[in-house]
Amino acid sequence: MSRFLKIMIVLLTIAAVATPVMAEDRLSLGGEMRVRGWYLDDERASEDYTSSFMDQRLRIGGKFNIAEGVSVTFRFDETESAWGDQAGYGSGRFVDGTDRPMQWDRAHLDITKGMFHLRAGQQFLQFGNSAFDAQDNGLVLNIKGSVPVTLFWMINDNNWSEINTKTVYSSKANYNSDDYYFGAKAGFKADTTAVEGYLAGQTGNGEEVFVVGANGKFDLSAVKLEAEFEYFTGDAAENVDAIGTQLFVDASVAASEAFTVGGQLYYALGTDKADEAQYYCLGNEFGGWDSMFILGTGLDNEKAGMGRPWDLGSALGYAGNTGIMAVRGYASFKASDDMTLSGSLAYAEPEEDSNTALDSAILVALGMKYNVMANTSLGVQVEYKGISADETSTMPSDPTVLTAGAGLFVNF
Repeated sequence: MSRFLKIMIVLLTIAAVATPVMAEDRLSLGGEMRVRGWYLDDERASEDYTSSFMDQRLRIGGKFNIAEGVSVTFRFDETESAWGDQAGYGSGRFVDGTDRPMQWDRAHLDITKGMFHLRAGQQFLQFGNSAFDAQDNGLVLNIKGSVPVTLFWMINDNNWSEINTKTVYSSKANYNSDDYYFGAKAGFKADTTAVEGYLAGQTGNGEEVFVVGANGKFDLSAVKLEAEFEYFTGDAAENVDAIGTQLFVDASVAASEAFTVGGQLYYALGTDKADEAQYYCLGNEFGGWDSMFILGTGLDNEKAGMGRPWDLGSALGYAGNTGIMAVRGYASFKASDDMTLSGSLAYAEPEEDSNTALDSAILVALGMKYNVMANTSLGVQVEYKGISADETSTMPSDPTVLTAGAGLFVNF
């Protein structure tokens, strides 16, 4: 046996022994695999529309602990598509309809030194339920203390890019200002209380919109309270003002160890003025908040639901800038150690109805979550939207929407 071959065998042996140790010490992995089925019956179309399909997603995330106070985090979604989307060629050949092998949504480094924590790269950040919500590239600085402070700056769209400098270098008239997100928040947490105030901005290409707000959560043993308020102002575009005033209140009571009941109030100001536009959240809304249909099944904020409800007309497919006035009641019952049943009922109206055919809506949701075995659950959810509205050129009067979903989830 040659000397070179002997050296290679020794090196491979060392690598085989050292690699698992390094992976255990420096790399931690986690994620989720889900397979879901959906059924949709939507009367808002000119002809009654029904659809049923299956989809799946494998999500994997990990963290490299490089040194004390230094880490790198990643997360990606693989095979995130409906079954059969590959036009008969087989999902092993074309991974999804966008011709992209996977979606990388987290890729950032974290440095912690003393009272400072810096996160740089592609990351998710949210203020409140509806003030700011974005997944993008940027910098977030957390400053620890009796009142922790968070500062952030993100680039949403770089209009002075390397590509632009090569293709339109001689024509500066083609350059637009970059689009930015930025803001700050401060707050404190105690055993039963968490309160924070925040402000954020969104600018670029004629848009300059700001939000200021606050969120408070109070845990009073059997009673839990949450309240949130936001105010939006600025310029949506040239000669168009940004407006938005919204309030959310949630109260729940644990009537027993197995039964919980709660209620919510929603109010958001709409507008019928042509030179005003309603805002209810800054950012790209990566995280979402489908509050009218949250039941803990894992099936809200997805193929079903309606998203953030603050502009009720837009959320239900009608003309927007309507605002909302709504009440919602919900309940959950732990039928056994492994099964939880839940449901909710909401009534909503536009705050400003002069510019929309929508009069009101009744929103009903029923759900079930069953823990099949360790880290494995089955979720089922049914949603109904009963809409009271005048007939439009694209939708009939008083349509209904029925959606049902079931999903098998494995967390690891």
